[in-house]
Amino acid sequence: MKFINIIIGFLSIGLLLNCTGVNSKKNDSGSVNNTRDTLKYASLSDDQLLDTLQKQTINYFWEGAEPTSGLARERLHMDNQYPYHDKNIVTTGGSGFGLMAILVGVERNYITRQQALERYEMIVDYLEKADRFHGAWPHWLVGETGKVQPFSKMDNGGDLVETAYLIQGLIAVKQYFVNGNEREKKLADKIRKLWEDIDWNWYTKGEDVLYWHWSPEYA
Repeated sequence: MKFINIIIGFLSIGLLLNCTGVNSKKNDSGSVNNTRDTLKYASLSDDQLLDTLQKQTINYFWEGAEPTSGLARERLHMDNQYPYHDKNIVTTGGSGFGLMAILVGVERNYITRQQALERYEMIVDYLEKADRFHGAWPHWLVGETGKVQPFSKMDNGGDLVETAYLIQGLIAVKQYFVNGNEREKKLADKIRKLWEDIDWNWYTKGEDVLYWHWSPEYA
């Protein structure tokens, strides 16, 4: 379907810019040795390369998800070394892209519709309980608790840009399941409520603008 094809193209371009860093391994001198991967991918046809990119993109959001929330981690280190102790920090905006990537996974038969439904239910249940600020989520959440993780000293509240990225992914999921079985319709309705609970007007401060951030401490 056209809707899914657009998502596939968007996600594939993003991964093309980043996939080398995710899969590279460092040698003893610290330099990146990716000659083997370069040769492997150079032999692929355009269709095979796109298929590989799509699978790797989906895998980041599927197998690489933070386990408590099911959402996307801010970063995933292949060596499992996290010097800033941020392994389970969730990115709300990035998770919006992940939500759409999972839909592509269903359409491409990488994962089943039922598996996707279960993951989405987990995510939506988590988001209902996570910290929100006049309906908007923060840039980062602590995966295990759903509490805000400050993005900077004064950025510990709602982030309207990241919320917009997240909600666009949720709306895509809602539309995908809204005419499904009763369980799928229930998921779609819960997403509708999350969407409608965002108080966009609050983030105008009565002006003809939308403010990016709002903090309960720093306003």
